[in-house]
Amino acid sequence: MGCRMQEMKAEVRRLWERCFQDTPEFMDLYFHLRYRDELNESIVRDGHLVSALQIIPYELTSWQTRLPMAYLSGVCTHPDARRQGLMRRLLAQTHCRLHREGYPVSTLIPAEPWLFDCYATSGYAAVFDYEWEDFTPATADYGQPLSIREYREDTQGVYDYFDRKMSERPCCVQHSEDDFRVVMADLRLSKGALWVARRGHDVAGLAFCVPVESVCRVNECLSDGPDVTQALAKAACERAFVERAELLHPVSGHGERRQLGMLRVIHAEKALSLYARAHPDTDACWRVTDPDIPENNATFRLTQGCCRRDTTSKGEPMDIKKLAHALWASEYPYMSLMLN
Repeated sequence: MGCRMQEMKAEVRRLWERCFQDTPEFMDLYFHLRYRDELNESIVRDGHLVSALQIIPYELTSWQTRLPMAYLSGVCTHPDARRQGLMRRLLAQTHCRLHREGYPVSTLIPAEPWLFDCYATSGYAAVFDYEWEDFTPATADYGQPLSIREYREDTQGVYDYFDRKMSERPCCVQHSEDDFRVVMADLRLSKGALWVARRGHDVAGLAFCVPVESVCRVNECLSDGPDVTQALAKAACERAFVERAELLHPVSGHGERRQLGMLRVIHAEKALSLYARAHPDTDACWRVTDPDIPENNATFRLTQGCCRRDTTSKGEPMDIKKLAHALWASEYPYMSLMLN
């Protein structure tokens, strides 16, 4: 009935070709390294695929722990089937599936600015920001001798350093080693490079760089200090024959702040329990409403580091989007290297 599983991958790719402006090379990479039928959620009408997305599993560091996180990728509807409520329906059925699978949250990155409002109607809150900074590398005293080389496969210690530095960020989407390989494949496809700084044999910094017109865009930089960041940016600019770099980084108050991604609470009780445990001084009673997930429609009391359902209190009204803001807006969540 509908698209047979063995045909689904080809059907989804054809839908992508109608909906997105991605190059054939990027689609080859995505459908070879990332797409899986079991990660797909779709709507089939009259035997044809009309709307689809992929559920990519990640982890989000937050509140001194790691939360399972579903990242919704490739969200699209066939042009001939738009403005019929299919995307809203697809998201609703995806949210119910994710709740059954136990995910506390889902995230996505809107492909266009106007889509932020569309996803907000499905409960998503714009909590993932980044800062953009114009960066002119300067010669600096690097202290202990620093060597900088372009990354090669299986370079010793690189993923371990990447994972450790990403994990140090208090609220950040984490990348597995398998996903790191996908990130590197995408970087090479974009004619970019990963620069590795070392002091002796030890990794001291990483910069994921892509040349864009007359600048070098540093999509992610992890380092042991500002001197290493300067050295990495300088090496990347010299290789790209440009004088300026654009540095993207977590919100710190030192650059121009921009919106990036959105988050939705999928399992309210799980999310609130984790929040309460990390904020034991919180004393609140919230009546959560969620049009997509019936199990989330309840009153929850947070007190003394615990969360429990409360059937005797009215509670402060809290729709599912407002709940995401209440829990994460002050955490400054960050995501990078998402193939967006």
